[in-house]
Parts: sequence; structure tokens; C-alpha cells
Amino acid sequence: MTLVLYSQYFNPNISRRLGRRINKTAAVNFTDERLKNILDSMKLQYEVNEGRYPRIPYETTRIYVIDGNIKKTSLIKIIEKRLM
Repeated sequence: MTLVLYSQYFNPNISRRLGRRINKTAAVNFTDERLKNILDSMKLQYEVNEGRYPRIPYETTRIYVIDGNIKKTSLIKIIEKRLM
């Protein structure tokens, strides 16, 4: 199963209405390098692309395309816990 995660899901500078999917205190600790380390520690295959998040089309963002047998919300919650 293929999942798509946008770095906007973890950006502390945007509101939940615009697409942040995790707690703001966890989002403060977010960097792209930390997300890559978390995905590597979970042994997930992924690739990183540049793109635009549909709710904020005027900003470029990183898109993580992940191959794994896990639900998207479960993966986001695991990442949130590891960022705390």
C-alpha cells in the first residue's frame, strides 16, 4: 500500500485548518532529517519528492511517498509520539 505524507502535516507554523495533523508541541521538534530517521528506524521504504500541498499551493513542500502496510493515521500518530 502506498501512502503520501506532506511535510505540511508536521509544520508548526500552519494551523490545523491548513493541514497540520499533529500536536503543535510535537511539531516544534520536526525537521525533515528527523522524519527520515523515524521512517528509517521503522524500516519503511520511501522516496522524497518536491511538490505542493493542495491547501497551500503557493508553497513548495516535500512529499514522502511511503510503501508500507500501515494506515496513514496510525503512521502519523507514531511519528507524533517519536517527535515528542
